[in-house]
Amino acid sequence: MAMPRVVGSRRHPRGMVRNLNGDSSSRLMAFICPLVLFALAKHCTQAFSPPTLTAGRRELALGLSRQEDEDTRDCNPAETSRRSALFDFGAYAAATALVGLIPMSADAAVVASRDATALGDPSTLLTDDSYPPITQKVYLDVRISRQDGSFYVRDDLPDTPENRVYTGRLTLGLFGTVAPRNVEQFLRYADVPYNPADDNPLPSYARSRFTRLDQDTGMLSGGNIPGLELTEVGGGTNMKYGGKILPAPLWIEPRNKGASSPGDADAAAQTRKVSHALGSGLITHRTLDALPSFGITTRSSPELDNTHVVFGRVIPDESSMQFLQACVDLPTYSMDRPSTPAEAPRTGGERAAEEAAGRVFAVQREFFRGAAKTFGDSRVDKVYEGKLLRRVEVTRVGLL
Repeated sequence: MAMPRVVGSRRHPRGMVRNLNGDSSSRLMAFICPLVLFALAKHCTQAFSPPTLTAGRRELALGLSRQEDEDTRDCNPAETSRRSALFDFGAYAAATALVGLIPMSADAAVVASRDATALGDPSTLLTDDSYPPITQKVYLDVRISRQDGSFYVRDDLPDTPENRVYTGRLTLGLFGTVAPRNVEQFLRYADVPYNPADDNPLPSYARSRFTRLDQDTGMLSGGNIPGLELTEVGGGTNMKYGGKILPAPLWIEPRNKGASSPGDADAAAQTRKVSHALGSGLITHRTLDALPSFGITTRSSPELDNTHVVFGRVIPDESSMQFLQACVDLPTYSMDRPSTPAEAPRTGGERAAEEAAGRVFAVQREFFRGAAKTFGDSRVDKVYEGKLLRRVEVTRVGLL
């Protein structure tokens, strides 16, 4: 069963450019323009500020002197400082908006977006069907609960899809040449020896869960090991699992320094990053995340190229594709207000009332969630957008 793939033109993150043929004048303009526009915007906001207009009206209507107006403003320095801060903020916002409208050469754009280019060069992303070689294969035995959350055998329920327990195997192929660090960290939780006599085992994907399906990016979140969390020990970040304190290395790939010979060019071609635009079935991990959670794409998601690294793909066998489709079809939790069915007839007034009710619902939701976090209610973290409303668990993991 072939995996659906989407091949398109390369998409570059905002601010990234590939042509570096700028001159020194464009650099100077990129530096001077924000300063000039900031001064101009600040002058305009001060010229039309509320204190100036109020003083003018008082002088014309009541004949008060400018000295009396200055004495009145000096009596409330706190209000004056707040107004000055608001004027500076407005001037800065106006200057920032105007700078975005000024065309810059390629070299000036690189100087202005140096932080964005640190995420990776788009030219190193593979956007065709030539997948890197698979260096290791890992299997995960998975199961999906009934709608009541149970897995055990029951004969008192009707034979419907909601009352069936799904069991299958998910097979993954890892790209050890493209993302060696990510593959190494992934195998730490996949190749864990099982010892039934060990009361305090190491964290393993064999006790992990799939918890979320992001509707915006189409990414299925897995590798969530219950009880594994980050903690601070001696000023450093570590992981806590049961009674053990474990190191928490970041999943960071070394930079590709380029090729200096034809042989190096072939090797660099094999180590280029894989783009999430290839489609579904890609195994990905968030950059700078020390936890072993990973994601599986269910559709083309090129927007993930800036924040995630692809280090493998799902082997497109029948069992793996059935599992992905079953997860996509699962109901998920939504933070939006339930709406009226589309087939129900509604007038213009009813639609306006529904939209107003939706806005009120959103405000109330944010208020009560914020209040719950303030009072330390941990239950608020267990309800989030895209949460799978079925238990999706991994029961066994191993190498093939």
